[in-house]
Amino acid sequence: MARPKQAETMSAISVRLPKSMIAEVDECAERLEEETPLFSISRTDAIRCLLQIGLAEFEKRGLRKK
Repeated sequence: MARPKQAETMSAISVRLPKSMIAEVDECAERLEEETPLFSISRTDAIRCLLQIGLAEFEKRGLRKK
């Protein structure tokens, strides 16, 4: 079975994070997985989710132009 087409292509990036921040991301992933029991949430999924929330908040505060 083929994967559905994405609306937007993705690019890979590499980021160095302190171990404490990685632990917080992992906690977020665990919490998201508990809230959505039928889905497996990876660290990458959690980082995407946190970035979306952060960017939305940034825009909400008027710090980001559309």
